[in-house]
Amino acid sequence: MADVDKDRKEFWSSQPAVLDSMVLCDNPLFQEADTDYMVQYLPPIANKSVLELGAGIGRLTGEIAKKAKDITAVDFMQHFLDVNKVNNRHMSNITYICDDFTKFQIDKKYDLVVSAWLFINTKDEVVDKMIGQVLEWLQPGGYFTFRESGPYDEDVPMRFKQNFFYHRTPFKLHQLLGGVVKDGHILTITRCKNSRFSMKYDHDIAAAVTEVFYVAKKVPIEPVLASTLPLTTISCSYLKKMGMVAGWQVLVVGCGTGALVFHIASTYGADVLGVNFTIKDFNAAVIHQKCSPDIASLILFEMIVAVEEADYGAECFDVILIQETQLMMNDPTKLFANIRVRIDLAYCLTYPCVA
Repeated sequence: MADVDKDRKEFWSSQPAVLDSMVLCDNPLFQEADTDYMVQYLPPIANKSVLELGAGIGRLTGEIAKKAKDITAVDFMQHFLDVNKVNNRHMSNITYICDDFTKFQIDKKYDLVVSAWLFINTKDEVVDKMIGQVLEWLQPGGYFTFRESGPYDEDVPMRFKQNFFYHRTPFKLHQLLGGVVKDGHILTITRCKNSRFSMKYDHDIAAAVTEVFYVAKKVPIEPVLASTLPLTTISCSYLKKMGMVAGWQVLVVGCGTGALVFHIASTYGADVLGVNFTIKDFNAAVIHQKCSPDIASLILFEMIVAVEEADYGAECFDVILIQETQLMMNDPTKLFANIRVRIDLAYCLTYPCVA
């Protein structure tokens, strides 16, 4: 039987301390865009204490240090950390620790724990232990944000086929996180989104759609709720009346497993962001996306528990479709306050439940 821990250490020891090794992709356009995308998806970090696991050469370390109160950068490869120190030598709020993240211990509480491709390197039983550690390190209400790669097909590049890589579905990760309780708290995924830049630059849609960013929150075990919002249908004839064309930006709130999202992308060629409320729906939607390579690059899915708090910044939509979602919001007006539409083209349709 192969010694997975030994293979893992030998593999990363053999990798040069350069960005190509950190993301296993030599496309500089992907590297830059992907880093920016991850930073933008972080919870607020101003004046926060941050723990970064698997810090590598510091592609996230420096960006986080610009706003955070302090950051502890951990990696088990000293030659990676050496480059990290050089790259961020102008920063005085970074502490570097060389240790195996599966065994790492520190007596400090953090507001945020962040990692990229951490669990992919570890077996389920080790992941359970690490989740317990993350819960211990986090302040109550703190966040754990991480990026992972899901299951791939057999014909993917060899770089994804190391015997110590464990590719898990979003639902599997949700199960692992929710299965660990520490001092009456668990980690629950509050938001997740697959990567547009992986689709654009990796040229392997089947693999790219399973690159997912997650945000989990440390919460008391009692308040954790799960939405069972059903998927509803929409009149195809009504969509036709809009004059929807390729290139339109469409937001579907309450998309469930994505039936409407796939219909719009395949019929009109529009770019669609589908928002759902449960990790189970998100998982199913991404699986369907993987099986639809012709339109997969037109689609993104995002899971947000408190959808009215979604903020898409400068993103602008031509159409917003809301499926029964307003019935689940405490304050539906917040959703519209945070979403921009093009005034000359905007449509906003709502579909309330009908008894």
